[in-house]
Amino acid sequence: MAGHVYLITGGAGGIGSSLAQILVERGDKVVLFGRRVEPLEALALDLGGAASAFAVAGDATRAADLDQAVAAAVEQFGRLDGLAHCVGSIVLKPLHLTTPEEFATVLETNLTTAFLAARSVVNHVRMHGGGSIVLVSSVAATQGLNSHEAIASAKAGIEGLVRSAAISYARQNVRFNAVAPGLTQTPLAAPLLRSESARAFSESIHPLGRLGRPEDIARVIAFLLGEETSWVTGQVWGVDGGLSAGYAPPRPVAAKS
Repeated sequence: MAGHVYLITGGAGGIGSSLAQILVERGDKVVLFGRRVEPLEALALDLGGAASAFAVAGDATRAADLDQAVAAAVEQFGRLDGLAHCVGSIVLKPLHLTTPEEFATVLETNLTTAFLAARSVVNHVRMHGGGSIVLVSSVAATQGLNSHEAIASAKAGIEGLVRSAAISYARQNVRFNAVAPGLTQTPLAAPLLRSESARAFSESIHPLGRLGRPEDIARVIAFLLGEETSWVTGQVWGVDGGLSAGYAPPRPVAAKS
């Protein structure tokens, strides 16, 4: 069978849907997983229907739901070659204003779901020739950013998971990598960009002078899933407009004539 088969958790999100488009266009098949089946099914239809993509509704915090998604992928397409885990959240609060309940939710939504999704997929692919698993971290995992304590903790855990699992499963030809985006224009980030001043400041601190687009992140995930990176594992790829390279002073705003 031409192409590969990948499970995309958070498949209807900004990055997940962009990735699905890229993968199908290059000849791969995708299983779209998420809580709300309607947008998943609509996207699957846009991607060509059951021959190329299909939807599985479930909760990424539930191991049983993820196991069922893996089983459904194998039943539909006869195999599963990897995972792109695009589930996450954004909570920006300083440490003293973050409640224990909020912190627990951040960990569950970001780190626990990544662990469970990777666990479900690796249980299959390690026994069927190997595969590629890509998780999503954040530039905040390694760069000190204001009010990012909770999300930085969760994303740093993802990077630790990637490095450890890369060693554990290397002999079984399962590769683990991550991408670490800067602020990206997805529906999830929309509340952070409501005002023109907030958007302008966010753009200005990225050395390349703009926010990320979903396809910026999706292209790198697709690259890491593919055979071109078959000798790459245990790595975290920054896709952040240069933010992880160092602080860029805010650019002056040109005066309007």
